[in-house]
Amino acid sequence: MCILIICEKPSVAKKIANALGKPKKKTIYNVPYYELERNGKKIIVASAVGHLFTLVEKNNTKFGHYPVFDVKWEPASAEKGKKYVDNYIKALKKLSKEADEIYIATDWDIEGELIGYHALKYCCSKTKAKRMRFSSLTKNEIIKAFENPDEIDYGLVDAGESRHIIDWYYGINLSRALMNAIKAVNRWKTMSVGRVQGPALAFLTERELEIKKFVPKPYWVIEALLKDNLKAIHEKEKFWDEKEAKNVYEKVKNEKFGKVVEIKRTVRKIKPLPPFDLGTLQREAYNYFKFSPKETQEIAQSLYEKGLCLHPDTLILLPDGVKKIKDLDDEGNILCLNKDLKLTKSKYKLLKRTVKEKLIKITLNDGTELIATKEHPILVYRDKLIFVPSGELKENEQVVTLNYGEVYIQKIKKIEEIDYEGEVYDLTVEKYHNFIANGVVVHNCSYPRTSSQKLPKDKNYLENILNTLKNHPIYGKWVKEILTKGDLKPVEGKKEDPAHPAIHVVDIPKDEELSEKEKKIYDLIARRTLSAFWDNAEREYLNIKININGEIFKLSGSRTLKEGWHEIYYFPKFDECELPKLNKGDLIPIQKITITKKETQPPKRYTVASIIKELEKRKLGTKATRAEIVEKLIKRGYVIDDGSLKVTDLGISVVETLKKFCPEIIDEKMTRDLEEKLEKIQFRKIKKDEVLDEAEQKLRKILEEFKKKEKDVGMFLIKKLDSNNSSNTEKNKNESKKVVGKCPMCGGDLILKKGRYGEFYGCSNYPKCKYTESINKEVIKKCPKCGGELIIREGKYGKFLGCSNYPKCKYTEKLNKKVDKT
Repeated sequence: MCILIICEKPSVAKKIANALGKPKKKTIYNVPYYELERNGKKIIVASAVGHLFTLVEKNNTKFGHYPVFDVKWEPASAEKGKKYVDNYIKALKKLSKEADEIYIATDWDIEGELIGYHALKYCCSKTKAKRMRFSSLTKNEIIKAFENPDEIDYGLVDAGESRHIIDWYYGINLSRALMNAIKAVNRWKTMSVGRVQGPALAFLTERELEIKKFVPKPYWVIEALLKDNLKAIHEKEKFWDEKEAKNVYEKVKNEKFGKVVEIKRTVRKIKPLPPFDLGTLQREAYNYFKFSPKETQEIAQSLYEKGLCLHPDTLILLPDGVKKIKDLDDEGNILCLNKDLKLTKSKYKLLKRTVKEKLIKITLNDGTELIATKEHPILVYRDKLIFVPSGELKENEQVVTLNYGEVYIQKIKKIEEIDYEGEVYDLTVEKYHNFIANGVVVHNCSYPRTSSQKLPKDKNYLENILNTLKNHPIYGKWVKEILTKGDLKPVEGKKEDPAHPAIHVVDIPKDEELSEKEKKIYDLIARRTLSAFWDNAEREYLNIKININGEIFKLSGSRTLKEGWHEIYYFPKFDECELPKLNKGDLIPIQKITITKKETQPPKRYTVASIIKELEKRKLGTKATRAEIVEKLIKRGYVIDDGSLKVTDLGISVVETLKKFCPEIIDEKMTRDLEEKLEKIQFRKIKKDEVLDEAEQKLRKILEEFKKKEKDVGMFLIKKLDSNNSSNTEKNKNESKKVVGKCPMCGGDLILKKGRYGEFYGCSNYPKCKYTESINKEVIKKCPKCGGELIIREGKYGKFLGCSNYPKCKYTEKLNKKVDKT
């Protein structure tokens, strides 16, 4: 009997092999794989390298032809730089021939399901296999997943294939359509546009055009500089009428004192900020650390995978039976305990990671075993039900277990540490945040890709987290006080996610395990989590009105009375402007009064942080893909990130063209509707073929209309691009014209110019007027040729003497030549 296990990547194959036995590493076609024996069976553990197959056009039509909808899956080696994929495909084909059974052990998500299914179908020529599902790469999780395999989730496969196919439909067809339009007017330019990127680029362009068209409006501000460097502003703040502003200024400019006529003091309580959803975490990480949204998401995922984990062979109770956690699908349904200790169904997501550490092996009186990392909480009874980390359990501890659907209490017979290197698994659970592992009730992990701002309602769960953190060298002092209060009611936000709670801290990772960036994100999450349990901050705001010769000026100040939650989550800065003690009727010395002309400013561009919020608000993309959307827009040259997102002329031209000739492509509603249908495929609420057919028909209709206007589209797009390039050239040209004065010969502008011998000042009316003047006008002597002045110039070979009447007189001398200055 031979079993072939197909993993997602080589590093995972190694961990799974080590978890299942004592493997021998072998190679075939320069691809590593592992062989071992387990329970008399030969096991081969091999891997893919991510997606082994990619979509290509089925019938290779002439270059640039569209519309095309006939696609097929081909080896990913067809893509540039992926030739190495062929060897992995050949290896799996060869190894599968000696296998009696095939297990898929790829990641537990849509892409993982698709990678595994494609390897099975196109490398092994099969469509059925056992599925190892695991959320962490612990040994127990892997073994449990191997011994309790599930089946392939074809809902996930269909959802993954549909998304890839529809994105291909839109990307290839629209890009070809744009390039053909340009070709129709005898020009050529590589163009691309995507299904979600189009609408995203459209609203960025709206903002960019708003900024370009913005006409600043002048206004005047009158300020009084008071004693102690305090600034008071006229109550009108902005004067739109210059005459009115100057009249007020003339009235107050010579005043030496102002009289306090009103003092308003307000004390406000400021609630803690709600726990993090992914979008808010991405924005905060950008604001405080300048981490891109994509980078923050990857770091949060990495921290998440370092969290609570179980051995891969852990058996998980599902609505339709029991499976090893390593064999679970990436997503699905699971059984957990509700608040009445009754079994209830909930959605879950699978996690996994690789560890090399000591795990805790717990053996109960009836022989039940559970192997977990030290941090993983187990439900026990200590006068009340409470989750306790495995590493803190003791022998004879009363553990909550299930047997035939009934809840029982069992004592721990033995606790031991075991050395382990390999994959460990965990689950995130939508409801009640627990699940049944080897008959024992355990807690789930905290998931980073969430839109929730609410922590779990389970008080025992929250107590368990806090008990884990109370020995932390930094956070411990706050945790102990939170626990002392006893009333665990954290602040929460409005946003909810039916699948996941807010991002929150769950344990204390070893410091050496984290990179510097991971430490920053962990600290941000930990402080935000703990501050949600803390007191309100209190701030005092003073608003004082000062009469200066009948004109009212406002003086504002603020200070913190009580730090509250801000002591823990100190990242947002409070303005501290403490005013001296003032009473109504006091006279305040005035040092000077100023009037300043200002202009209104255009709306701000989005940043890589604020655009995530906007995409979320408009329901474009998913919480997992929004960061990638921004990255693609930058990569394609449509947007530049220079601290804010500036749409390039290319980006503007593309959007204006699409808006004029096929506005459906950048229509947000169409994109949102399609996104909802793709999600329904996953849960079998709609058929894959229905969604693909509908997407094809809609796109076909759009492209047919586009083709009729192809030449018009091309002319419009090229005209836009040329116009923008021309205006930019003129703009750059004008910006280089530094006016330094008037030409003494014709009255034109004297501007900075660059000539053969360096920079000089010349008349803007050249060649009509040929007046020039040196920048360094150090007169050495008279020019022997024309009587003009010899001055120091600088050319490509260094400094020299040249006539000030250049280019009319081109006399020069070496600078080191002995000269008579008299």
